[in-house]
Amino acid sequence: MTTNDYDRVRAGIEAMTAYVSGEPAMDEYVARRRAEDGNLDHVADGATALCAALLLQIAEMTGKTQHEVLQALAHGLNRNEAEQHE
Repeated sequence: MTTNDYDRVRAGIEAMTAYVSGEPAMDEYVARRRAEDGNLDHVADGATALCAALLLQIAEMTGKTQHEVLQALAHGLNRNEAEQHE
């Protein structure tokens, strides 16, 4: 598994690129990572690093703390879910 932040975020971008490319691309990516690494720890670590980098950037752009950004995200998701069930 990579140890520096650049490589970790780059791995997260790779994973999310496969994700947004559709299920077949994601399935292929996951299978390749599992075959190369023996597990998906690298994928999880990269996705976490990417999320952390994005969270920091959003907090800086909005002037909110990272905690406030996470709270707003959770609140918005709860509201959207409640509206879908109405």
